[in-house]
Amino acid sequence: MKQRVLTSQQAFTEEQMEMIEAIRAVGELIQDRPRRTIYRRYAVVHGWPLPENIIRQFGSWPEALSAAGFEWHIDQQPEELERAPKYTKDEILKSFHRYAKDVGSTITLKKYQIWRKSVHHAPSHYHIVKMFGSWHDACTAAGLEASVTYSKAELAASLRQAIEEVGFSLSFEAYREWAKRNNKPSTKALLHRYGSWSAAIHAIESEIRMSNQQAQ
Repeated sequence: MKQRVLTSQQAFTEEQMEMIEAIRAVGELIQDRPRRTIYRRYAVVHGWPLPENIIRQFGSWPEALSAAGFEWHIDQQPEELERAPKYTKDEILKSFHRYAKDVGSTITLKKYQIWRKSVHHAPSHYHIVKMFGSWHDACTAAGLEASVTYSKAELAASLRQAIEEVGFSLSFEAYREWAKRNNKPSTKALLHRYGSWSAAIHAIESEIRMSNQQAQ
């Protein structure tokens, strides 16, 4: 269930704010309150603070979520929230085919998330990307037309420009700030297309290096 993010008036240290922003980034990506195990997978990929370090700062994972603005219900047990279902490729594809039957052959992440709320045990965006590598690849495998704001070429061009202006080994946070200043596609759009930040950076940096070699 999607969680409403609340605004906190509490003062935090710079280190704590970095942790809060990382939790919020994962929450935005999965459109849900991030479980600790799910957060860890994204943190490892993006080089964000690990959950054990966050827990040392805030006392517990629920308190860290609360600091990041996510509602926390005391009647929910941590072990229940940490337990994530497993899905096979066939189960995900069956879910997509059911979506197509209910909604249509054109799919967007937003439409899928709305549909998923009314369907028992439909896989989340996180599980889909984890299994297929990217949202777009999963949609293609299911034979659905993925309606996106930006084409792959537009996203690649934006990331290439950012790398050329900011430098190689561009971090997730550096691109996000650059994109805001230049009104470019968001990190969320890139992650939906490439599956992970490291995959996006590797793909574009490899293209740039190849182009430079050919130009010499």
